[in-house]
Amino acid sequence: MTSSRAGDKRGRSPSSDTESGFSRGKWLALCFSFALIVAVTWPIWNRERADLRHDFAFFRHPAFTTTRTDETLYYAVGVDDKGNRYFIPPSLIGDGDEHHVRRHIRKVVRAGHAPDLARQVASRLARESGSPWCWVVSVSICKGRYSIADFFHGRKKPESETVFGSAEVNRTEPSRGSGHTAPPIG
Repeated sequence: MTSSRAGDKRGRSPSSDTESGFSRGKWLALCFSFALIVAVTWPIWNRERADLRHDFAFFRHPAFTTTRTDETLYYAVGVDDKGNRYFIPPSLIGDGDEHHVRRHIRKVVRAGHAPDLARQVASRLARESGSPWCWVVSVSICKGRYSIADFFHGRKKPESETVFGSAEVNRTEPSRGSGHTAPPIG
């Protein structure tokens, strides 16, 4: 077997490659890489041009082009004896993460079984001894429309709300904590 300096089986010598030692394939790969880098960074270089139109697919996608001002959510709310409202966490409503539980609530509401779900959540809350859940006297399954900007600026009350089912929390003996530790919605 001969070394690479002596040439390959076809009789080519190393001097048939380019002067810098790169083969034709390496030069093509280098040119392709450079062209790809220029293509990806082109919008950055031309961002000052006023007539530049964004033709990249993400710039036309609704998630990037529409401003969402309102959001409709399905949720459970507990109300204490003073009228304070508390969002009931997904762990007390059903199994799974928050998104899964909200989808489940939406399916239950659409099927017309929201009062049954409210009774189930109320019975779970009746067994809770921690504050603020020990103070909750009723549970409602709701669909609310929230202004996203207002919600993140402290206004936690919905713009509109529809209650599809509610139930009283029946406790056999008072298992109340020392006081309200979670702030109410609002």
